[in-house]
Amino acid sequence: MKKIVLIVDGIVAKKFLNTVLEKYFSNNLYIVVSKDESFIPVKIPSTFNFQVFDPTSSYRLLSLMDTDVSDVFIIMEDPKEREIVYEIIKSRYKDIRIVLSAYEDEINLPKILEDEKVVLMEEAQIIAGRILARLPNVPLIPQGFGLEQGEVMEIGVPFGSVFAYRHVGSIQQKNYKIVGIYRRGEFLLSNYSMVIQPRDILLVAGDPKVLDNVYRQIKSDIGQFPAPFGRDVYVYVDTLLQSEKAVMRDIEQALHFHRHIKSGKLYIRVLNPANLDLLQKIKCLDQSDVSVSLDYGGLDFITKLKEDSEKKIGLVVIGKEIFDTRHSRKALFNIATPVLKTSSRDLEEVKESVVVLNEEMNEGENISSIIFDISIQMNLEVLLYDFEPDGHYQVQITQDYENLSRIFDKKIRVNRTNSKNPVLFLKETKRPVLQFLPFEECITRTRFFWFLSTKVEKISFMLDNNPQIFIPIME
Repeated sequence: MKKIVLIVDGIVAKKFLNTVLEKYFSNNLYIVVSKDESFIPVKIPSTFNFQVFDPTSSYRLLSLMDTDVSDVFIIMEDPKEREIVYEIIKSRYKDIRIVLSAYEDEINLPKILEDEKVVLMEEAQIIAGRILARLPNVPLIPQGFGLEQGEVMEIGVPFGSVFAYRHVGSIQQKNYKIVGIYRRGEFLLSNYSMVIQPRDILLVAGDPKVLDNVYRQIKSDIGQFPAPFGRDVYVYVDTLLQSEKAVMRDIEQALHFHRHIKSGKLYIRVLNPANLDLLQKIKCLDQSDVSVSLDYGGLDFITKLKEDSEKKIGLVVIGKEIFDTRHSRKALFNIATPVLKTSSRDLEEVKESVVVLNEEMNEGENISSIIFDISIQMNLEVLLYDFEPDGHYQVQITQDYENLSRIFDKKIRVNRTNSKNPVLFLKETKRPVLQFLPFEECITRTRFFWFLSTKVEKISFMLDNNPQIFIPIME
């Protein structure tokens, strides 16, 4: 994740900031500087740091910045203040990239145009282009194209992307298509055998919600989980619903996971605090990267989860006692965040992650990059369990995982069988394994007659002998 400074003032800046807060909160770490307190939202995501002062103060602005800042956005109404802020930043950070929003006749244009590190967003030209696109018999330009809901998108492919070095035809494009590729100043229409390279720009079209998910997949780097979902891990325990042993089980497994992945902070939410000895033990865990919160307000899990989800949770850790209720599963599904369901077996003993393949699991590609990310960070082997009684195994999905294993230099094992049901396999594992499942809507429904179902997710999610991670997908 990159560290970005946003220096904002005025109506345009407020609209820009609101969009970033709503849609792109988890893409970067943001430092927002404004002299207007109204720019501070009620709910502040964990990736945002708001500072209220006059940005033309050289001492305060430079003390806020450091060499980790990659980009600065200056969106201010007063042209003189814009230039002062620009000069302050350039006085110390000559190579930093600056995006400047201004009108052409308001700024010292020749000087700024000579700066190769400045991207000038000339507001009059942008507005004129938007109006021009509404004239009849004029071709539409990419900006403002179509429904303006993001159904067409250009996405750059960074090094380390799960899409790099893959054939276009090997990518399952459900509800979207890779239309073409911009490469070295050329536009190439995509075809099945074309290999995607780092620094390519993909032109994709499809359902806007799906494209948002595709964007996150392409831009995500291995070793960054729980990004792009969020930065922090939240574990919820209920001292009335759970035994002391179950409460400590969930907290200890959350701590273990937090220490091995790139999370910012672990939040321990204690609902219905009642056991004083237990609460004292939990309070002792409070430190710089672990926050303990005792909820004496009587809020239930669903209300507390909805409240916390405003801050963009990266991972929820929860025990079976809470997860077992349908309303809890529904609430978890609605926030579209990965969920770790703990088990009685110690997470520290887990040495392998398991993915059960079946004919309905076309969503495998959507979660495969996250599976590799977590497995690499947790130093786990990866096992694909392919069970098909008729011997028609999931060859294509397996090949997709093998392609990713070569890209990320992470070996995988494939266990193909036509005799041993995956539910029996998971129940009989001698060592605990970490099972990955797509978090489908069917999991939120009642369990009545589920034992008759042939869908693996409906059956295996009820198992409690292994920890399980549910990954949200676009259905």
